[in-house]
Amino acid sequence: MTFSNPATPLHIKAAGERPERIANFKSARDFCAEFKPLDYAIEPFVRSASLYTLTAKTGSGKTALAIVMALAIATGRPDILDRSVAHGRVAYIAAENPDDLRMRVMVAAYQLKIDLAELGDRLVILDYRVKPEELVRRLKALAEIQPFSLIIIDTLAAFFDGNDANDNVGTGEFMRRLRPLTQIPGKPSVVVAAHPVKNASEDALVPYGGGAILNEVDGNLTLSARGGGVALHWQGKLRGLEFKPLFFRMEIVSSPAVLDAKGRQVLMPVCRPATEQAAEDRQAAEDRTDALLIRAMIENPNGTQADWAQAIGRAKSSVNGKLQRLKKEKLVENVLNRWSVTAKGRKAVE
Repeated sequence: MTFSNPATPLHIKAAGERPERIANFKSARDFCAEFKPLDYAIEPFVRSASLYTLTAKTGSGKTALAIVMALAIATGRPDILDRSVAHGRVAYIAAENPDDLRMRVMVAAYQLKIDLAELGDRLVILDYRVKPEELVRRLKALAEIQPFSLIIIDTLAAFFDGNDANDNVGTGEFMRRLRPLTQIPGKPSVVVAAHPVKNASEDALVPYGGGAILNEVDGNLTLSARGGGVALHWQGKLRGLEFKPLFFRMEIVSSPAVLDAKGRQVLMPVCRPATEQAAEDRQAAEDRTDALLIRAMIENPNGTQADWAQAIGRAKSSVNGKLQRLKKEKLVENVLNRWSVTAKGRKAVE
């Protein structure tokens, strides 16, 4: 083996062959000289030119978070996420429920004081499914005019065009077909909203489907319930720098432009940043309310959900949600459509 000047590539010469380059190595100096500063679409969790899944249970706020991510980058406003963001163009691929997305965007824009007319085509939306190759072709053409900083696909299940979402080969290949999106002009981040397996626990939030999905992405971001809100973190895989959980709350709000057929404003969740302390305070408050509900059920075992809601000062719908969650924790049970406190629940409030 012969070594060239340290500033040039290293060459290997096989026995009996001409001294031509047949395998290239780089010196450590040259290798490290290719370092490029880290670039983020959203600090510190979405790096540019990277492919992510965003995994959370149904109703945990994937779409709500994705919308404010899109609006934050399209406007360049750090206050929307309480994070430093790139100011650039965004594409939102609404493959799952475009009608719902339309209302959510309108409500979020109203609450955040964003004029969608002024926003123009800095946020563009495709409201039907196409093949990944066709998506790359269309977005590349648009990016030649104005580059993209972020692409959101909502959701993986709705966008997947294979026959079996549990097939490792098929799902891995599908994610590889999305990778070219990170290399179109602007080198955008690509975030694919995904569902976990059915009945997944909060510490098992990996995308539903073959395990090959994690092999093909740069990170699996997660949303989990925390203190009446959600915590954004990661599980399974994260290329790059780790980050502490980030906290968000869901505000149920409306817009005068989003009405039902009777003229009533439609309530929609809008994701807003929160502090860790605020999340802990909300969690403590929720725990106290859970204990009050269990005690109300013990004191009035024949009561209705409306009775228990009145006893703890909450809406009936809130009580129903709590009962479903407490059932998973085996603190209450529902037998023959009748709710009651379990022995574990009684012990918990002693």
